Amino acid sequence: MRSFLRIFIPVFMAGIFSAGFSDGLADELDNTLKDDFSKQETVKIRFEVNKRIYSFEAGKFKLQKIKQNREKIRAITEKIVPWAIMEGMVPPEVARVIVYMYHATEAGVSFTDAEDLIPLVAQQDIPMMDFVLMVQYNKEAKEAGIPEEIKDAFLGYSFSKGWDGVSILTGGRGLVLAKASGMNINKTASLLLKKLPAKGADVSSDRLISIVVGVIGKSIMRKNSEQIIKNIEESHYTVVNSENSPAGIKSIINEASGAGKSIRSVNRTQVKDTPLKNDTIDREQGIIYEPEESSAKSNWQVLDRNMYYAAIKPWIGTPYRFGNKTGRPGIDCSGFTRNVLVSKKVGVPSGVIGHGTASQRKAGKAVNRAGLRAGDIVFFSASPGKNKITHVGLVTSPGYFVHASSRGVINDRLNRKWWKTRYVTGRRIFVKVVK
Repeated sequence: MRSFLRIFIPVFMAGIFSAGFSDGLADELDNTLKDDFSKQETVKIRFEVNKRIYSFEAGKFKLQKIKQNREKIRAITEKIVPWAIMEGMVPPEVARVIVYMYHATEAGVSFTDAEDLIPLVAQQDIPMMDFVLMVQYNKEAKEAGIPEEIKDAFLGYSFSKGWDGVSILTGGRGLVLAKASGMNINKTASLLLKKLPAKGADVSSDRLISIVVGVIGKSIMRKNSEQIIKNIEESHYTVVNSENSPAGIKSIINEASGAGKSIRSVNRTQVKDTPLKNDTIDREQGIIYEPEESSAKSNWQVLDRNMYYAAIKPWIGTPYRFGNKTGRPGIDCSGFTRNVLVSKKVGVPSGVIGHGTASQRKAGKAVNRAGLRAGDIVFFSASPGKNKITHVGLVTSPGYFVHASSRGVINDRLNRKWWKTRYVTGRRIFVKVVK
């Protein structure tokens, strides 16, 4: 009887909520999901999508608006499917991501800007306002040329500690100021994480600005600093005086767009950003560091297969954590690949393989998919049009690879549908594999 109810109740409730998904949207969603999800999983996703959309619309059944946007919901779902499969999401996570992306794009956020945060928002519910502010943080940090690994590590750590979007965006603008002022961004990220409050919306903008200026140092700030500080003040004011509603989110997007010019100008500032030694940074914060002693081997270009497998084995089952490169308490995909390759068992010099997917894609030389072998690095894109690298893993043997997904570090098959169709490139850093 209990088994029957576990299946019947979601199906029954989905039928009730499908009233709002009339005029073909339910069928369109089912058709979009059917090739990759079971019938029961599809029903659960559709039920959750309905429930979440109605909940966000001020608790009212705004059926007409949903009908008008049914094609947009279907199109977003279609874009989410590759992400869902490649990240190993379960139905509630898939539905959560669909709804967050729907509301974000409704407010004027581009899918391309927001999709980088899909692995993050799949993990838990957060206020939509915070999600949009995190997207803005990510966009500004990229436009300013903040290194990918520091950008992601800062966001992942602050998110895991329950920071709101105001503090995260303020921290990001602090990183931009650090770059504009010629500071070590890595060290600045660590200091901002220690000093900024978790709930920036609960303190005054003057307090936030005072902390950022204190970390950067007023005496070394450059000419574009004034505008960025003004952006911090304006964003704080807009958030505090807006509701977590579609209208409130649009006001945030409109305000944040004004920061673009001053942020993008920082990208032209070239700063040597040396990694911090582990005696100057708290590893638990997840910001990038290098071991004090190199584990590189003199003959590292010859890969010992058994040692390679031995380096991978302890990582199997390690939980996924966005932006974390250390493995404590979790790891992201590029953090996993790098940790294996620079481990003592494998011994790749740290300068050969970067921390983020963008830098890892430049390592070694290109290799054809058909010729992949143990030790090769493989790159994939869940993004529409495959216009950006979104995932990376390590080949263990022909047809198989290992990677960090939302299910943790797992073994997988390269010939599965989405790994096959979304494959971008492979890179080879070893000249020979032995044993």
